[in-house]
Amino acid sequence: MTTLTTSNGTKVELPAGVKLLRTLEGHDAKIIRVTFNPQDGTLASASADGTVKFWEATNGKLLHTIKMHGGEVNSVVFDPLGKTLASANADGTVKLWETISDKLRYTLQERDVISLAFDPQGGKLASGSIYGTVKLWEVTNGKLLHTLKAHTHWTISLAFNPQGDTLASASFDRTVKLWEVTNGMQLHRLNEHANAVNSLAFNLQGDMLASAGFDDTVKLWEVFSGKLLHKLEGPVDILHGLAFSPDGRLLAAREGFHSDKYTQNLRHIWIWRCDNWEVIARIPVIGCSLNAQEFLAFHPTLPLLATASSESDMPEEMQFRLIDIWELNFDILLGKRMNLVDAVHHTTAKIVLVGDHSVGKSALGYHLIHGHFKEQASTHGQQFWVFPALGQRRSDGTKCEAILWDFAGQPDYRLVHALFMDDTDLALVLFDASDLRDPLHGVSFWLKQLQTEQRRCPIILVAAQADRGSCTLTPEDLNAFCKNNNIVGPITTSALTGEGIDELVNRMKSMIPWDDKPATVTTTTFKRIKDYVLGLKGAEADNQTIVTPKVLRSRLEATDTNWHFTDAEMLTAVDHLENYGYVKRLRTSQGEQRVLLQPERLNNLASSFVLEARRNLKGLGALEEKRLLSGGYAFPELTDLHAGERDVLLDSAALLFLEHNICFRETDPLRIESYLIFPELINLKKPLEQEQTIEEDVAYTVSGPTENVFASLVVLLGYTHTFTRTVQWHNNARYEVGDSLVCGFRQEAERDGELDFVLCFDPSVGAPVRILFQGLFESFLARRNLTVRRYEPVRCSNMKCGHLLDRSVVRQRLKEEKTFVFCNECGKELTLPKMAEPIQLTREVQAEVELQRRTAEQRTRFEQAVFRVSAYATDQKIIPPACFISYAWGVLEHEHWVEKRLATDLQNAGINVILDKWHNMQIGASVSRFIERIEKSDRIIMVGTPLYRKKYENKDPYTGYVVSAEVDLIANRLLGTETQKESVLPLLLEGEKTTSLPPLLQGRVYADFRSDVNYFITAFDLILSLYQLLPNHTAVADLRESIQRDMR
Repeated sequence: MTTLTTSNGTKVELPAGVKLLRTLEGHDAKIIRVTFNPQDGTLASASADGTVKFWEATNGKLLHTIKMHGGEVNSVVFDPLGKTLASANADGTVKLWETISDKLRYTLQERDVISLAFDPQGGKLASGSIYGTVKLWEVTNGKLLHTLKAHTHWTISLAFNPQGDTLASASFDRTVKLWEVTNGMQLHRLNEHANAVNSLAFNLQGDMLASAGFDDTVKLWEVFSGKLLHKLEGPVDILHGLAFSPDGRLLAAREGFHSDKYTQNLRHIWIWRCDNWEVIARIPVIGCSLNAQEFLAFHPTLPLLATASSESDMPEEMQFRLIDIWELNFDILLGKRMNLVDAVHHTTAKIVLVGDHSVGKSALGYHLIHGHFKEQASTHGQQFWVFPALGQRRSDGTKCEAILWDFAGQPDYRLVHALFMDDTDLALVLFDASDLRDPLHGVSFWLKQLQTEQRRCPIILVAAQADRGSCTLTPEDLNAFCKNNNIVGPITTSALTGEGIDELVNRMKSMIPWDDKPATVTTTTFKRIKDYVLGLKGAEADNQTIVTPKVLRSRLEATDTNWHFTDAEMLTAVDHLENYGYVKRLRTSQGEQRVLLQPERLNNLASSFVLEARRNLKGLGALEEKRLLSGGYAFPELTDLHAGERDVLLDSAALLFLEHNICFRETDPLRIESYLIFPELINLKKPLEQEQTIEEDVAYTVSGPTENVFASLVVLLGYTHTFTRTVQWHNNARYEVGDSLVCGFRQEAERDGELDFVLCFDPSVGAPVRILFQGLFESFLARRNLTVRRYEPVRCSNMKCGHLLDRSVVRQRLKEEKTFVFCNECGKELTLPKMAEPIQLTREVQAEVELQRRTAEQRTRFEQAVFRVSAYATDQKIIPPACFISYAWGVLEHEHWVEKRLATDLQNAGINVILDKWHNMQIGASVSRFIERIEKSDRIIMVGTPLYRKKYENKDPYTGYVVSAEVDLIANRLLGTETQKESVLPLLLEGEKTTSLPPLLQGRVYADFRSDVNYFITAFDLILSLYQLLPNHTAVADLRESIQRDMR
């Protein structure tokens, strides 16, 4: 076959050298993985129909089928000798089968395994789970050799190198990790993917690893060093499956699904040649799926490629039931160049210009770019320019481009700057040479932000504004400072006179590590779109900086009427440019796409948010959400925008902070006013009496990029289902757990790039809760690029003394690397605890820490989605419904769930919640008015539990008349019109519907809250129901999908 027919009847030509040999049919549900027997070439396909089928690829014959009894098959893999097949099954087992007889050799009891890999000798089997673990098993006897706590999300793909001494794991947490097989030691953590990674493959020599996933790119890594060598662009979709050809000359990847759901389900298999990484074929295939399956496999000896596929016009749930066998002519493929997607090799360096306020950064940046001086206003937020003088072409033909970023120096802007400092290749740290008091003020802060244990960015210390006066520090002092901090400089400059500019540029040229930069191999279309966007920098500002995809297409086409590209190519190019920070994909409250061509406008607006929150008159560090969304704040970045552009920019700036846990949303239950609260900006002091019953416990010092650390800790700890945030002050936060047990933490001190924390507990809080809180605290810190030192409380061991030593003394002794300290009360010598060792948690506590950490991550996504729904309601002027929550008292856990979680989440979504504990518990409250509010409420939520069923039956003679009235009002609705019946929404929190819900509701769809695992998607669906929005509404469909994706 030389053509393929798409769902709309279009015939698509196949590339020369590619032939569809045959299509295999037989599965009744989606295929999850295809793999070849490395010895005889038998093809195995695992499916959600609970079977593994074996095929003769050359003639398409179905050889035999293994029927699993545990539901769908998550993964299958052959051992190197082809005699054993391992399968991961939904019943919580890994089974090993004899391939000749289909006989089950033995079963490993291991829950929720989704990835498998045999080592090249066949003696070890690796399994990856949805809990982020990787386990190594001895194949001969099923013995567990190692358990690696590899990832913070699903371990979706595993691969051994050909030598068998290195194992690679990929995860939805966006990382790839390399492990030493013999001892389980982590060798490298690879972080360059912008989204989930779901496929891995080593090359034939084992010195290179390919990874691919949800960011539509393939990354190529040097295994020994962990260095990123190349990035392959071109695919417009999530990549499922990645495979090198057996001779090592080709690399193939299959597109699977894109969240924008392009108009047809035509996708492509991309094939690159491995000598220069240019595309030589793009094979059209049918079928798209969001699931992270391995859809691709090369035959071990024949030029055949197998991939899962679909019939045209099939809905997603009916897709991937077929297998296409492609025949490839390697000589033809390698003997031609594909003009359709001519390759461009390029790389980009990010240079940042940082320093304190008014040290002359913007003037110096302008002179560097334009070659002359021009007076510059103080930078608000950030700006960037293309820096042509630093560009060059490498010996391998890669074009090198440099971008200079200028960051404003005011301390409040650091909250925003910290979000854009990653991947810096060179930093210019400026200080004011004319400052007579403290010329190096602020320099240490920036050094710690830019240099961490994991990555040390090259830095040049620049003495700016030399025309204004001489530096009070001697050259010897400055040289010593640079030497001690392992940085280059100082270079004395003046933007006004041009002094030192040439020297600085020459030094920058020598320090940009061009040869170490990975080459991006992209298409001409992608490169031209990038050049167009960067061409806007430094040009006159365009009145329309927020454009629709249609307008962007017309602008691009206007540059060349003969330029042809698809919407998918254009939007994928925009996605890649967004990863560099050159553009920003936006979304209106109605769900429509927009592209911000000047992303610095959004960053500057975010900086204005910070300044406005800092000005909060009550010291709360907060913005009023309603006022914000309605344009009630006078932000200068919005003055020249029309209402639609203003709204989308405001939404996006708020989401930027929510996404990075810099702020949280909170609603005043009495005033029903929502706020965005920034913990870093709270100035409200803690009352002294609040400390009378609090014990201080373990302390920490963290150093490195510390900006936003305090804020993210406040937010994330409150996002767990265990700890409820109750109050926060300046540098303080408190939480409750269980029966009003108080936990919290305090930021004791802040220095340049260094913070001191201490955990605090009510004396009644026992060890299990303290350990869980501490474990979560350390877990959140561990996800940051920080150096963390822990200081346990040191109490004198003298029974007659028992004095608690001052923390500052303990910190100083440990900082001096001392192993002991003397009690200042009795003089006894005490051994100091080690500060580098992580807290030791039991398996159960560790599992709970991981669960709550995942919960916090999922709530981050949920809060963003809820904010968008609230913004849509505001934009469409939808009146929030009044909703009464009916539930049963008697189980403290249920009462807490209703008030602290359900009611709070609904309220934060803009729902007018009516709850007895909020509106009928105050002394002097009007009971009759409360009953009247129930009667007039738009919706009633019934929280079904066995106790609630008992309450509804109203047989208890001691039941108060409020409860009786409540039950009567609900019953009237259930016996009324269909509209009245639909206003009552049943929830099931515990038990079965027959024992927990009133009989009249048992035939209606209910929201199932019995499992915490599904809380966020169920709560979001409830919010949509209250607003009467269908799940597939354009304003919310992608939001719901994002929450579901986080649950996977």
